[in-house]
This record gives sequence, structure tokens and C-alpha cells, in this order.
Amino acid sequence: MGKIDIIRNVPRLGLNRTEVALAIGVAPNTVDEMVKEGMLPRPRRWHSRKFWRIAELEAAMAEWPVDGEQEVDVSNWRASA
Repeated sequence: MGKIDIIRNVPRLGLNRTEVALAIGVAPNTVDEMVKEGMLPRPRRWHSRKFWRIAELEAAMAEWPVDGEQEVDVSNWRASA
């Protein structure tokens, strides 16, 4: 097994901004907007490098609304005693 084969078999734990954009089919600027809107988690930071953990991206996306399902408005909800 060569060095390239070993590298290919290392599991990816994180993605940079461009890779996140490619993974979900949007532009990098849209990733920034989605973070601001709370649709995606904020990136992790190590020195000046930013990256997103794949597990956190998957968890955030699992909470997105499903197209065609009615969204429930809970802003005026009150518990009754």
C-alpha cells in the first residue's frame, strides 16, 4: 500500500469553507449567510484556519425543515394548566 492509498483511507473529519459550499451545492458566500442565519454551525478555529466538523454539519442539516411539510408556528404558543 503506497502513501497515496493511505492518505485516501484517512477519514475526513472537517471541511473548509469552499468544501462545505461544494458539499451542499452553494457558493462560499452563501455558506457565510447560512451561518449568520443559524442554518449552519459556526466554524471551528485553529490559529487562523477555520473548518467545520462534518458531524456538526450533518447534525445541523438534520434539523432543517423538510420541503412540503408544514412548519409549526410556536411563537404564540402558551402552556395551559
